[in-house]
Amino acid sequence: MTIIIKRKLLNRFLLSLIYLDLIIGTELLTVFNPVIGILLHITTLVLLLIHSTLSTDRKFSQLLLVLTLAPIIRILSLSLPLHHFSKITWFALISIPVYIAIFTCMHLQHLKPREIGLSPPRLRFLPIDLVMISVAFPVGLIEYQILKPEPIVNLLEGEALISSSIIMILSTGFLEELAFRGIIQYHATNTMGIYGIFYVSFVFSILHIGNLSIFDILLAFFVGLAYSIVVMKTGSIYGVSLSHGIINIVLFILAPAGILTL
Repeated sequence: MTIIIKRKLLNRFLLSLIYLDLIIGTELLTVFNPVIGILLHITTLVLLLIHSTLSTDRKFSQLLLVLTLAPIIRILSLSLPLHHFSKITWFALISIPVYIAIFTCMHLQHLKPREIGLSPPRLRFLPIDLVMISVAFPVGLIEYQILKPEPIVNLLEGEALISSSIIMILSTGFLEELAFRGIIQYHATNTMGIYGIFYVSFVFSILHIGNLSIFDILLAFFVGLAYSIVVMKTGSIYGVSLSHGIINIVLFILAPAGILTL
């Protein structure tokens, strides 16, 4: 029996690495040719769906299904024409089908809110969440120094800061944490144990390859890993979601406008 279990775990690990390599290769090719990148992400999506359907390993099948969120996010980000919308509207529009995909996975897999970090934050873990929120400001500034993105809103407009910040928290911070540290991490740790948090962090960082900076990829990995550990400890994604949202507010809104600087 022990040999069978070890063989199953090894198969899960090796197949997970194959899909990780596939996503890495697809992201690298996307840098040079976005059209080919979209086609390869669609291929990855189809392979994950087919494999999830055919796999007799129930836990691994569920992981494969939620891993489809990674190519879905990239397909949407690559295919939605940016020139028709403002950048902040673009973030909001992309989040809608991703939320639909997440809630579809939750429904199909009968996931309970507490299993994916949607439990109310516990008071005894409040200091941990406060630390995550406070470090978001310097992390956002560091990432700004790495990427130097253009501002996505004009802060001279009255309500731009408030409305844009809400969109960044809901459409990037909470959305990505629900996907990665919530639903994907739940299945990754169920199938690979503690190694699951490293796997989730690798997948999350890989999706930053398009930023063309190894430093940004490393930053995404270590921040994602810290978030994974916090969620494992607290059982809640709310603190890291707010932290993630603040990083993006600093990166795309405050720092480009010169409001925050190192």
